[in-house]
Amino acid sequence: MSAIALMATHALAQSNYPSLGPGPVVVNNSYAPAGYGGGDPYASNLAQAGGWFSNGIPTLGNGFGGNGGLGNIMPGPMTIADRLWVRADYLHWWTEGMNVPSLVTTSPSSTPQTRAGVLGQPGTSTLFGGGEINNDSASGIRLRSGFWLTPQGTVAIEGEFFQLLGDQNDGFRASGNGSQILARPFFDISRGFETAQLISFPNSVSGSVGVTSNSDFKSFLINGRAGLCPIGICNANGESDRIDWIVGYRYLRLDDSLGFTENLTSTLTSAPGTIAINERFRTQNEFNGLQLGVVHQANFKRAWLESLLRVAVGNNSQSIDIRGNTAITENGVTENYAGGLYAQRTNIGKFERDEFTMIPEVGFTLGIRVTDWLDATAGYTMVYFPNVVRAGDQIDTDVNSNLLPPEGTPAVTDGLRPLFTPVENQYWAHGLNLGAELRF
Repeated sequence: MSAIALMATHALAQSNYPSLGPGPVVVNNSYAPAGYGGGDPYASNLAQAGGWFSNGIPTLGNGFGGNGGLGNIMPGPMTIADRLWVRADYLHWWTEGMNVPSLVTTSPSSTPQTRAGVLGQPGTSTLFGGGEINNDSASGIRLRSGFWLTPQGTVAIEGEFFQLLGDQNDGFRASGNGSQILARPFFDISRGFETAQLISFPNSVSGSVGVTSNSDFKSFLINGRAGLCPIGICNANGESDRIDWIVGYRYLRLDDSLGFTENLTSTLTSAPGTIAINERFRTQNEFNGLQLGVVHQANFKRAWLESLLRVAVGNNSQSIDIRGNTAITENGVTENYAGGLYAQRTNIGKFERDEFTMIPEVGFTLGIRVTDWLDATAGYTMVYFPNVVRAGDQIDTDVNSNLLPPEGTPAVTDGLRPLFTPVENQYWAHGLNLGAELRF
């Protein structure tokens, strides 16, 4: 056959098929682009030649597996093989504790009653308080899940929840039969000096005191992710970095509580009786706002590194609840009064207000591909929550002793202390994350 005839035959064969161009997404060799499927042996041979497929992945091969022929074949857009992911983490975080004044004191048993347990007096020492509490490390859990709405990984929706569990509490309990000294200190503004309420003192009173505290931190969010540099766009081989924008809704909540219980028994034969005191300070910070952020993921052959920056902007609803009551029993008769020591009618109640707040968060996660569908993860996270109210900050140790139950008559109108004055502070939580990610 002449060269002209060969060229004509080749041209006729090419004219029976459309020109090659971007085809649809291909995820396995059983699915061919439109115009090349349906059992057509020509299409099958083309696929096997390496010009369009390479183990089911679009490639930038030349012609029929080599140079020449139809020239460069441009692939269709890449897809992500797994569109649903679930990540679970164990958290080991450290948090900002809450500051409290000296709440329980003691003195040597030989100390005179007027100086017993009084701050600033020789021999007085603090048994609980006078610093930061609830500042130990805490364990927690975090769950994340998301779904890519497009095969190319350009748009996704995801959710996240985390909570610190247990360990965020400090407490103290002590009792005395009168032979040792226990006291709760305060500054008596009606007399102008430091003093203390005695819990245990020789030949005067015996009793017990308990202090409990708790802090709880949790978060929930739901947001959309838009790929600024999704898979197959920045680099067709699928191993390039990707960058996603984040926009959505975030909820955070920080709760604190600080409680006191006292049970006192008079050891004076001239004044028998018992006194039971209960006080509680509770604070709540509830944030609702807009979540913005960016996620950068660097992909390697067997690993990936994710960097996260998020900022939540919105309203923090602050709530402070102060309660107190005293039950005095004499001659078998019990009378109840509002107020205790640090909680009096001057500051008892529930107080609420709103504060505009910005909450930043940064995180880093390293993932190691264990199987095609399972990754092991390890990372670090830090969250900063400003403009919060903490229970310990709301205690006013300036007390008018004339207000202590039972309050005399006429009612005190001057020197109304303790006062309610909301005190704001800051809170941060940071630490390590260990977990796994599943892809489907």
